[in-house]
Parts: sequence; C-alpha cells; structure tokens
Amino acid sequence: MKKLMTAALIGFAAFAAVAEDGMVDRPWAWSPLGVGIAAPIQLPLMSTDIYGLRLGGFFSRNYNVYGIDLGVVGMNNGDMDGIQANVFNWSSRDVTGIQIGALANVVHGSFGGIQLGAFNMVYTEPTLGIQLGGILNYDISFAGIQFGALNWDTTYFYGWQAAGLANVVREDAVGFAVAPINCMNRFVGFQLGAVNVADECVGLQIGVFNGVNKLSGLQIGVLNLICVDPLLNVPVLPVANASF
Repeated sequence: MKKLMTAALIGFAAFAAVAEDGMVDRPWAWSPLGVGIAAPIQLPLMSTDIYGLRLGGFFSRNYNVYGIDLGVVGMNNGDMDGIQANVFNWSSRDVTGIQIGALANVVHGSFGGIQLGAFNMVYTEPTLGIQLGGILNYDISFAGIQFGALNWDTTYFYGWQAAGLANVVREDAVGFAVAPINCMNRFVGFQLGAVNVADECVGLQIGVFNGVNKLSGLQIGVLNLICVDPLLNVPVLPVANASF
C-alpha cells in the first residue's frame, strides 16, 4: 500500500511538472479550493487562480489568490487579495488585505492593508496601511503606521513611525517619528529620539543630539546642531536651538 501511494505521488508530481512546462501561458481556469503537500504536488495546478480557500501544506504556488491562504510557504505569481497566514508569504505582484508571516512577508508589487511578520518587505510599488515588523519593515514608499525594530523606506514616508532601533527614510518624510535613531533626508513634523538627524527639517526635534543642515523650527536636546542659518548665528547650542 505504501509503495502504491508513493508511486501515485511521484506520478502526480511528474504529471504536474510536465503540464506546467508545456504551457505557453497560464490557462484561464480557477478553483474555489486549492490543496496540496508541496508544489507541484497540489490541486489545482500552479497556473490556476484560487477564489476561496487555499490549504497549501508545506509549499503552495498559484497565479492569483483571492480569499484565504493557509500553510507554511504561500507563493503566488499574480495578485493576492484576502488573508494570507503562512510562515513565509511571497507575492510577485500586488497584495491587498492582511498578511501574517511568522518569518517574512515579501511583496514585489504594491501592498495595501496590514502586514505582521518578523520581516515585512515591499519592493517596486508603494505601501499603504499598517506594518508590524519584529525585525524589519522595508518599503519603497510608505503611507500609514509602521512599528518595528528597524523601519527603512528608500524614498518617501507619510504617517507615524516607531522603532526599537531606527527609522530611516532616504528622501522625504512627513509625520511623526519615534526611535533611538531617526535619520531622514527632508523631514516635516516631529522627531523624538536619542539621535535625530536630517538634511532639512521643518518642525520639532527632541533628543539627546539633534542635527540638521537646515532647520525651520525648534530643537530641544543636550546638543543641537544647525549648519545653515541658525537663529542666533550659533550653529551648536545646548538645551535648545531654533531657526525660522
């Protein structure tokens, strides 16, 4: 009996692999249910859309998934809309909904919704919503609320950031940033941390060290640095410094 089951599984895997490789493009097919052990040992085939429930076992792979996705590793080559709860979630395109990844959520498109995971990473397109990252939240651009050990945005941020280690925004940031280290290029809003640095800042900085190239606002801290046009013509001051 065991030999028969093993042979059946091997045969099904071979059939699925041949079927996938023989397709020029994915078929216009869908299923309300997806089940499997580890792709390509799954039904329906990997090129099929799931509208409903996917129980992927150790590893599942489909095109678009709309609904609920449960398993260990969940992967889709298209979009994901719904709730995705796996150890590792991977989407090659856009995701809208809730992603829960004990290890990581990786999106190679845009994301809108809530992400919870040790690592939350959204490449190429904007993120809108809430990110709760145990270790890292990484985005091209973000609008919403971020909580994590490290929040890293390669272009823009709009909203509220709180980090156990650092908030880093490579270009423009607008909102509220709280972390031991806040590092932005151009910042508008309120920074609270041990070290707050920015090229340009419009607003308020409160920290042990506050440093900017140009400020339109107020710094409160042990050491405050304004490189260009400080209000009192003194670039470094204790307690408070300002420029308008």
